[in-house]
Amino acid sequence: MTPSPSASRAATNRQNAARSTGPVTPEGKRRASLNALRHGLTGLTVVLPEEDLAAYRKHCAQFHAELNPKGLLETKAVQTMADTYWRLDRIRAMENNLFSLGFHDLSSEIASEDPTIHCALAQAKSLETRGDLLTKLSLYEQRLNRTLEKAKTELKQLQQERAEARDKALESAAEIRNLKEALEEPWDPKRAGFEFSNRELTDWMDRRELIKQARTFEYRGLLPKTNNEIEEGEPSESEPAVPIE
Repeated sequence: MTPSPSASRAATNRQNAARSTGPVTPEGKRRASLNALRHGLTGLTVVLPEEDLAAYRKHCAQFHAELNPKGLLETKAVQTMADTYWRLDRIRAMENNLFSLGFHDLSSEIASEDPTIHCALAQAKSLETRGDLLTKLSLYEQRLNRTLEKAKTELKQLQQERAEARDKALESAAEIRNLKEALEEPWDPKRAGFEFSNRELTDWMDRRELIKQARTFEYRGLLPKTNNEIEEGEPSESEPAVPIE
């Protein structure tokens, strides 16, 4: 039985593939080399050329350093933002490259001695021939922008909830420490289940007191008592401080 043409082609391709050694020049090997990065959080593998992988790592690291996420959900939101910005930048580069390619391919078809007009007409001609692809890129860009806005909103909500929970915990810890100090008993917030140290609690209480004094001075023009006045027990001439909302 004579083998079909498609079967013969498939056999030939397999033989050629078996004999192929891939790129042999350093430049060819560099272009063909791919590197993989597995996200520990998402489990997804990103495969990129060596140069792009290094740039991608740096790109993601900048987002995590700037936004400082805490916990799994915040970290996922930040990673989504980093990936989405990366894709948006890639789309914009592709659009520019398409126009440059069109200018290169169609430049000879444009009859104009003015360089500015020549460039503009070549780009318009490129848009005419690659309109479908540019439309797809535009739709993809819109979808990515929606993903980006959703991730930003989610991160903002998560960080706001975390900040509010921390403030409530600090308020409770401050009340407990004031009680323990009045009882002359040692107390450590971390040993009591709080996520901050005694130093952090002290800094927060000092900052809160300073804000209270600043607002009292702003609204009533009254200065806080000095340490000497407090030690001498002089009666306060100030009215009750303005509460901190």
